[in-house]
Amino acid sequence: MSKKLIAVAAAAALALTGLVAVPANSAGANLTLLPSATVQATPTGTGLTSTTAWEVPVPSQDVLRLSTTVSRSVIALEVNTRSNNAAVAVTSTGAVKLITAAQLAASTTTTATGTQTLSLTANDSGVATFYAYNTSTTAGSVTVVESGTTPASNTGWVKGTTDANNAYKLAATSPTIAGLGSKIEYTATVVDMFGNALTTPVVKGQTLGGDATGGTAANMTYSTTTKVYEASFTNRTTAGAVALLVSMAISADKVTAFGAPNTSVFVNINGADLNATVTALTAQVAALKADYNALAEKWNKRVASKKAPKKAVVLK
Repeated sequence: MSKKLIAVAAAAALALTGLVAVPANSAGANLTLLPSATVQATPTGTGLTSTTAWEVPVPSQDVLRLSTTVSRSVIALEVNTRSNNAAVAVTSTGAVKLITAAQLAASTTTTATGTQTLSLTANDSGVATFYAYNTSTTAGSVTVVESGTTPASNTGWVKGTTDANNAYKLAATSPTIAGLGSKIEYTATVVDMFGNALTTPVVKGQTLGGDATGGTAANMTYSTTTKVYEASFTNRTTAGAVALLVSMAISADKVTAFGAPNTSVFVNINGADLNATVTALTAQVAALKADYNALAEKWNKRVASKKAPKKAVVLK
């Protein structure tokens, strides 16, 4: 072979080598989904199952924030694809929402921005980054799928966390009428701005009226069995009203997007002699029945005279 032919062959070999060379930071053999370690502290959880989900605080101020501290409200997730520049489809379940880097950077981004589907393209090193948040303390999944002749997928789990500082809405249940001197039991529930149940806020019950006892400024106790706060007091011994105020000691500030917070509930309870009440109601029912039967008798006389189509039923 001549030196010229050897030189041409060598040049061709080098050109082919350049076409198939693998970059140092190329995509790998497996499709992986992990929290990005470069922009955030490692979140709690492994993300492998719903019970070991990656944890991130709920966006309690309606702001999607990424930081290296616990104040973040989104988690950065990194997909390492099998091929460089691969197309990646992302879907989520439950209350998990997804956003892109551009959306995260926008000043108008809120909890209403996220969606449950994204279409991404990995970069020249086979990496695609996106962001997820969860407004629920129930874990939801995030699944990434790399398209191609042999599609591959991977799934992680994200769970929102919340605490007593996010207490936003209080609800209370109490009877509105009760017997004199009887034990009155009342309950309450507390949720955050997204409706997640809270069990640690301090909830108090206060009573005022007559000689009602046992409910003044008492902390209600949360029951892990009934899943509500519980308390009771002894009703007044004379007829009249008792005011019951149920309130939270600490609550979150109002955020327009979440509506008005509700930090207290007022209930007016009528203390009455229940035996006397039953007697009075029985007399009212008897009077109404007598009035009805009188009208029914008149109607039935018309039926008998063929001036009405059907008899009325007389109450016994």
